[in-house]
This record gives sequence, structure tokens and C-alpha cells, in this order.
Amino acid sequence: MRDRAQVLAEEPLCRLCLEKGLEVASDVVDHKIPLAWGGTDDRENKQGLCNPCHDAKSKAERAFTRRR
Repeated sequence: MRDRAQVLAEEPLCRLCLEKGLEVASDVVDHKIPLAWGGTDDRENKQGLCNPCHDAKSKAERAFTRRR
């Protein structure tokens, strides 16, 4: 829980929305590289995302896994 609070404090705005020029609050701590794909639980592998971006990223990751 402390890790989640730290990430959201450090990244209060969704990283993917910021890339699009939008300022949307981060709601979710996301693993950039999913744990199932060998990602780590280290801070460097975590990012703050809004719920819609997290849902879209997770959906794309699931689709990619199914295609493999």
C-alpha cells in the first residue's frame, strides 16, 4: 500500500494522457512490463495511469498474450 501511495504522489497525472497533452489524474499504479511477462515490482517498473488508460493497456496486453 505504501508503494501505491508513493507512485501516485510522485505521478499525480496519468503518464499516457500526458503524452497526449492531457492532464488527467492518476488512479491506478500500473506495471509498465506486466509481472506475468517478467516485469518486476521495482519502482522503475511502475507508473501512474488513469482508469481508462489502464483498462486499455491491460486489454491490449491480454490480446497480445492471446495472439502469441
